[in-house]
Amino acid sequence: MGRLRLPLGVAVVGLAGSLAAALALYRAAGEALDRVQEARLRGVGETASELLRSVPPTPELLRAIMVANGLDGAYVISPGLVVIADAAGPSGAPADLLRVDAARVREAAAGRTTIARAYDVGLLAVETAYFPVRAADGTTARVLALEAGKTFDAARAGLRRAFLLGFGLATAGAVALFGVAARASRVERRAREAAERAARGEAVARMAAGVAHEIRNPLGIIRGAVELVREREGVQLHPRDRERLEDVLGEVERLRGLTEDFLDLSSDRPLDESLVDLGAIADEAARGSRTLHPELDVFVSVSAPPIRADGRRLRQVFSNLLANAAQAGARRVEIRGASRGDHVGVIVADDGPGIAPAVRERLFEAFATGRSGGTGLGLAVSRQLVERHGGTLALSDEGGPGAVFEVRLPLRRVARERQS
Repeated sequence: MGRLRLPLGVAVVGLAGSLAAALALYRAAGEALDRVQEARLRGVGETASELLRSVPPTPELLRAIMVANGLDGAYVISPGLVVIADAAGPSGAPADLLRVDAARVREAAAGRTTIARAYDVGLLAVETAYFPVRAADGTTARVLALEAGKTFDAARAGLRRAFLLGFGLATAGAVALFGVAARASRVERRAREAAERAARGEAVARMAAGVAHEIRNPLGIIRGAVELVREREGVQLHPRDRERLEDVLGEVERLRGLTEDFLDLSSDRPLDESLVDLGAIADEAARGSRTLHPELDVFVSVSAPPIRADGRRLRQVFSNLLANAAQAGARRVEIRGASRGDHVGVIVADDGPGIAPAVRERLFEAFATGRSGGTGLGLAVSRQLVERHGGTLALSDEGGPGAVFEVRLPLRRVARERQS
């Protein structure tokens, strides 16, 4: 939740700013629209009242005024609230006080024009205007009443729709902004973590390389001394002592392998390239695995043309993959491969428990391991060796019950050499 506070704050500020701007524009536009509509209604009323000074009011005339100006009602009323003429109703009857504002009629009879919202019909707001109709002597004997509803309210409805659309767009923009900010935050966090891991890995790799260089000679001395004792005293040694010497030699070999991994990880030692048969290399790795992990059955089926590569390093790649499978609890591994266009693809699939989701993202990073007692070097070194050959090593989504890795190595260099 803490990582989302910044993008959430950015989105909230953006949404608040957008809504404040939209609301201010809506209010300003509403006020401007009210002024325009009032001016329009005033212009219609003043023109019509001037006309009625010389022309007697009739329902037909009032209806023509109403239709021409998009009004909802037009009638002439006496100061005593008797309808003189109505565009849509009977004349000579007392005015409907639910419709007519008696106080404003009296104001108009006194010579003062008023325009205001009068009543609502459902969601429709009706605005009324009362205009004095003066006689030839200047007195006001009649009042012209105009009602504006549907036509005038349509503009307000359009403004409301525009505001709601703006609100929706602002909300969508804020959501999009939140998404962009959250994504940027995640990308920045991942980049920072990757940089930190890379820095730690580089520092550890340099240190490990230094240690590896320092222990290679002592390991050689220990190995030579143990082999010398075994040769000189082999017959006289108790079987248990001979087993212990073999155990020491096994641990020395394991440490030598670790030093080689550290050196491969920390430096680009030159490849000893030649034309090699991937099938034969996979068979060699399988035979070595049967010695170290007799419980693991390895089946090899690789049919591909020779490629230019460092056979010893590629054997190390396959040996690492087999060792990982055995240490994870697999009992069967298939190594199958064939040429595919400009590359050779080799699949290494085991029947073990697979790769834990928590480890997948960092699977090929140095010192990242999900197995107790693991060094986390095998896959990192293997990927580096394959990439130095111009290929790729990746965890495949083939859907097997265990882990499935794919090694892809290029054929292009071999083709160019044969052409030359």
